[in-house]
Amino acid sequence: MCRTYSFSPKAHVVGNVNSVQTFTRYNSKLQVAKDEQTISLADQEKVMAYAESVGVKLSITTLGPGYRAVARALHDEKQILGYCEGFVRPGGNILHVDKLEVWKKALDRAKKENPDGFKNGGQVFGVSLLLGYMTMLYGKEKNCSIAEFLAIDDEDFQHKRLVRFFQRAGFKKIRYVGEDISNIPDRLVWGGFGTLMNQTIENLLDMWNKILFK
Repeated sequence: MCRTYSFSPKAHVVGNVNSVQTFTRYNSKLQVAKDEQTISLADQEKVMAYAESVGVKLSITTLGPGYRAVARALHDEKQILGYCEGFVRPGGNILHVDKLEVWKKALDRAKKENPDGFKNGGQVFGVSLLLGYMTMLYGKEKNCSIAEFLAIDDEDFQHKRLVRFFQRAGFKKIRYVGEDISNIPDRLVWGGFGTLMNQTIENLLDMWNKILFK
């Protein structure tokens, strides 16, 4: 990922996106993946094995309703590439994605130190997709049906890029959380302004499964 962007003071994302054009170039491939025959859904073990084949070590830890998925460089597990964390909302239906971060400097270092083994996630969405997949599997295990996050609006250009990134990854826009008094409940939940986005966990896992294992 080449740019850093975030979805709330507590919920931010670093994308491993080379440019908006990168996604345009891959858009037709992603559509083909959506239309392909359903592939058996990968479990945690299979995703971790795939990650290792492209130089990434995945793990996930939980505490109560909270979770934290971490991606490390396989050749040196002290090197953290990124993480995703959040919790299951009270009621158990929504998986709240609080943070997703992947650091470009860490990716560059892993590539430099392990040029033959580190493949930056192995697909256009990079390490972010691996972390997201692990997170969605946790949500599925906890009987969540929807994953939700806020694409923070700290800076107009970055906000638009972030929204486009996640739309191409399968999420849909719900509404903009702004200064209006009607948005106060959402601002209390997320701690900032931005575009609220969500998707069913089933749809995300199905789409991402095809991208990883087609």
